[in-house]
Amino acid sequence: MELRSNVETLIRGTAQTAQLHLKIEVEQGVAIPVGDVANLNQADEVATLAAKVKGITAVDRSRFRFTFTQLPDDELASHVTRTLFELPRYAASSLKIAVDQGVVTLSGGIKNAAWRGEIRRVCGGIDGVIEVVDHIETPETPADKVQKALNAVFGPRVVPRFPGRVEAAVRDGVVTLEGRVPRLCDKQAAEHNAWGINGVRRVDNRLMLGSGTAIQVIHP
Repeated sequence: MELRSNVETLIRGTAQTAQLHLKIEVEQGVAIPVGDVANLNQADEVATLAAKVKGITAVDRSRFRFTFTQLPDDELASHVTRTLFELPRYAASSLKIAVDQGVVTLSGGIKNAAWRGEIRRVCGGIDGVIEVVDHIETPETPADKVQKALNAVFGPRVVPRFPGRVEAAVRDGVVTLEGRVPRLCDKQAAEHNAWGINGVRRVDNRLMLGSGTAIQVIHP
């Protein structure tokens, strides 16, 4: 009951989602928003807010209902392609767009992995897009440079320090995240940060939710 109330309070108190008429269900720590959203970006915002509530372990997005009229896949693919390539930073990229029943799959290459989030938001604001699958490639980068970038985010001396305790290591372009973070949103942010580094091909997110510090038990 408390988890559901906390999720509802966040959603109703945020400008982008305050007008939504969503029913929030919580089952064994999984938040389940039920109701209408205008586009994928709005669904992402609701899911992100739910993930900020401590005790929420996952967000089930399957019961969102999109209010737009679904476009034919070829028409939607053309719209997404035009929208992306009208932006100067992507005009010279080798991005490829495929659409299957409203799911946009992105492949090809971009110069900067940090652009991934913006690309999703651009696609997510287009009527007809119900999900974005990211198969984008970024420039090959030596493992030591990738590790240095990871340390700059998750290292123990970084200020401000990343929430919880995260150990990040890279091998053959695969980043493994281990440790504990307080909330689901921190786990998601850690993965997002790893994907924002050039040369990362996959992220294995093994982070657990909970306190990053062991609690000492004192026996009488």
